[in-house]
Amino acid sequence: MNKVMVILLAAVFVAAGLTTQKATAQEKQEKKMSAATKQARWHGRIVRMGKDQSTMDVRRQGIEKTIYFDSSTKWTEGTKPAEMSEFKEGTDVICLGTYDEKGNFHATRVDLRRK
Repeated sequence: MNKVMVILLAAVFVAAGLTTQKATAQEKQEKKMSAATKQARWHGRIVRMGKDQSTMDVRRQGIEKTIYFDSSTKWTEGTKPAEMSEFKEGTDVICLGTYDEKGNFHATRVDLRRK
């Protein structure tokens, strides 16, 4: 009788452990998916423009981040549309977008800030 109770108790603990492990894995996957679709923001000065590669490097407080853009990226100055040619090295910008699964920042909007 005692052996049966011990085996039954061990089976319950194993089943509970597997269920918890599966739920934790699902939570991590959901967090990764929501982080990828979460709106991101980066504010700094343009260091380099790579128009051929559709990238620009933006530096903020000594940290440089590569921002990827494409034909769907909106270029603005405040609430008004702006030309991409206005965005040059040394220009203060705010980049809005999302991170992909590799951690690359893809801009949906780049806003020009004049001081």
